[in-house]
Amino acid sequence: MYEVIIEPPAESFIKKLSKDLQKKILDFIEDLSKNPHKGKKLVGKLHGLKSRRVDNIRIIYKIEEVKLIVFVLRIGYRGNIYSKKIGFS
Repeated sequence: MYEVIIEPPAESFIKKLSKDLQKKILDFIEDLSKNPHKGKKLVGKLHGLKSRRVDNIRIIYKIEEVKLIVFVLRIGYRGNIYSKKIGFS
């Protein structure tokens, strides 16, 4: 199993959602620990990252295979999530 680390921008977005959406997102994040490769590979400036959709929300994450860690970098709505600077600490 992979360790999942939710970065502060993603965590902040989750806290602003309804309880129902929070549960869906957190259930998906829990599933990432078992199978992080389900997501869509991103291209261009986001090459090396993956994305998954939960309702109308996108979750962008990075897999560190050697360390078995998944970093959830950003969570947001499709309209603006891909235009934001994505990084992690």
